[in-house]
Amino acid sequence: MPVIVLLFSLVFSAVISASVVAPNDWKKVGEAELKVLWFRIYEAELLTPNGGFKTTAGPLMLRLNYKRDIAKEDLLEETKDQLKPFASDENIDAWSLRLKKIWPEIKEGDQLSFLIDEAGQGHFFYNQSWIGSIPEMVFSHAFISIWLSDNSSYPSLAKKLRGEFNDETLR
Repeated sequence: MPVIVLLFSLVFSAVISASVVAPNDWKKVGEAELKVLWFRIYEAELLTPNGGFKTTAGPLMLRLNYKRDIAKEDLLEETKDQLKPFASDENIDAWSLRLKKIWPEIKEGDQLSFLIDEAGQGHFFYNQSWIGSIPEMVFSHAFISIWLSDNSSYPSLAKKLRGEFNDETLR
């Protein structure tokens, strides 16, 4: 039985990887920069097929352009903390194990993107190349909520990404 499960996983992963391509013609909904104290962490942008945002169900893509090196373990730990308002500890632990296999070390200038497709499945891209998927709608919703929910750690960043206001309206 374990061999069948492993074989299914390999075939399923191969099918997903063969069909997942990052869109290059989508329109920007909004953009924002995350700074912690005086440190620039990343510039983020939210894209959709028509440039409008209605729901986290997708299709949509979040791009994070990193302004500093981030160790993989630090990225995983911060992601676990940020997921807490949106998911159970059991789900977070399971997803963290999967993310550990997908995500690379981040260097200044790298881009990590998250695509939610029409079916609500989540796909990751590193410097525009597919690196892995977590095809669970509940994961996609929880993960994107880190950036788009008013209950996130950075609600003004979420509003900017959703296109609700820009730097001019903050003043």
